[in-house]
Amino acid sequence: MKWDFNQKLEFSFGRREQIDLETIKSTINSCILVEKTDVETDKTGIDYIATLKGGAKIGIDAKTREKGASRYWNYGEAELALEIWSVCPTETMKGKKGWTLSDRSNVDYILYTFDFDDWDKFYLLPFQLLRNAFNKNGVKWCKQYKRKRQYSDSWQSEAVFVPASVVLSAISQEMIITKCA
Repeated sequence: MKWDFNQKLEFSFGRREQIDLETIKSTINSCILVEKTDVETDKTGIDYIATLKGGAKIGIDAKTREKGASRYWNYGEAELALEIWSVCPTETMKGKKGWTLSDRSNVDYILYTFDFDDWDKFYLLPFQLLRNAFNKNGVKWCKQYKRKRQYSDSWQSEAVFVPASVVLSAISQEMIITKCA
């Protein structure tokens, strides 16, 4: 499948954007405003900024699966795309780690949504816990679950598709501290 940033950006506008705005506002306690970011901020991974009553700002990266995604699911539940490479390495390019592994991101939460015909749930996941979970489990998940490359005009990206319950369990484990440092 070949895609470009502008196509993906267009897909996220319109009805999907309105649903995301409403979902975020109704989910985050004391949220008074949710705004779509400008294109430059969007390119950093933050699609929405939620503002709380007290003024705190929360950056949210929206990951929306297109209609029909469920036909590819192998485990009876939604699969979450976890990006391994934003730019796959080649003989002439070093490559760039995927957003799921990025320790440069200022994103606070990842919002996974789906077409309602595919899955009627959404997931608002804390990014740093997701990143930690992927760092610990990524090698195993890449062997166990399906991986897919996407092609743009000048590079390829790659993601692994992990059942939501597996990701949630791994995030839960990241919240348990068994010993002090």
